[in-house]
Amino acid sequence: MLRAILGTFLNIVVPERPGEQIVLSSTPHEWLTMQTPDGLPYHDPRTSALVWELKYFGNIYAAEVAAPALAERVLGYISEEIGTPLLIPIPLHHTRQRGRGHNQSETLCHALLPHLNGALEYRTDILSRPINTPHQQGLGRKERLKNVQKSMRATSAAKDRVCIVVDDVTTTGATLREAARALTEAGARRVHTLALAYS
Repeated sequence: MLRAILGTFLNIVVPERPGEQIVLSSTPHEWLTMQTPDGLPYHDPRTSALVWELKYFGNIYAAEVAAPALAERVLGYISEEIGTPLLIPIPLHHTRQRGRGHNQSETLCHALLPHLNGALEYRTDILSRPINTPHQQGLGRKERLKNVQKSMRATSAAKDRVCIVVDDVTTTGATLREAARALTEAGARRVHTLALAYS
């Protein structure tokens, strides 16, 4: 009772964002039924609200409610792999992460872990982004590809391992391709890349 009263009071003082309202009213089943083999369609207003809540507000519920749909795809990738693959989030440059206060791909991976039954090893120290590239938003395909070129580095811990790289949204696939390049050059046996949503 007290929680309901407090919630009502907070909603009056600090109203929920429209995207937050969409995400909070959604269920894991809704995202599972919306999912395609490529992920959630970003053009759907519900998906864009989900991605924005995750990317710009660090909304943990957004990650948790979408995690079962993404986990289904991750488990599909590793079903025929031998050994324990690495689960790797797309990194942010340290200045961008400090400014944003979080890395949305890490938030997503944390929400994924309970759905993966220990089938993957989660690592945030293998892939890094030492070059602070401009934002991809607003750039055309060629500019996006050039923008992220050689912007990531991977450590030798990727050598001979299967890597699953996770991002929040993909448009041209440039960021995921750059991650795959860095991991392959570091000796990864195989790299699977996937995003929660596609544009």
